[in-house]
Amino acid sequence: MPAPNNCPCGTALPYEMCCAMYHNNPGTAPTAEALMRSRYSAFALKNFRYVQQTQQLEDASEQTEKDISESNDHTQWIKLEILETLEGNEKDKTGMVSFCAHFKEGKHIGRLSERSLFKKIHQSWYYISGEHEVQGNTPLIKPASMNIGRNDPCHCGSNKKFKKCCG
Repeated sequence: MPAPNNCPCGTALPYEMCCAMYHNNPGTAPTAEALMRSRYSAFALKNFRYVQQTQQLEDASEQTEKDISESNDHTQWIKLEILETLEGNEKDKTGMVSFCAHFKEGKHIGRLSERSLFKKIHQSWYYISGEHEVQGNTPLIKPASMNIGRNDPCHCGSNKKFKKCCG
């Protein structure tokens, strides 16, 4: 998938100045929230290798890049909302990030709410575990920054018109 102009994580920064830095150098996200945002962007851009590289699952299960791809390949991630961040700063060893991520699968839209736990191992942040809830057929609440016309390029980076994609 081609890189979008604005980063999918919602910072309003260009992708190249935001999550692309971490995607190109796994293990360099300075905080738990930065890792959370970069993982969301990786899911949105179908960069499942980065997702796999930035997790050390607490239950010791080995999840391959192929496993991640098979369970997420048909999901189009639309919008990320960070709800709360506890610890997870550069000097912390652990952190928690609560978020909502809006998605589309086929003609259905939904929302994933998760409380993600992160741990710093050898100076790099990793996703450890999360408690999540998925709600289907939820209304997509768009921020003012996403007000785009039907014929404008879609904000998700698909290079399709908004009306033919997320609209």
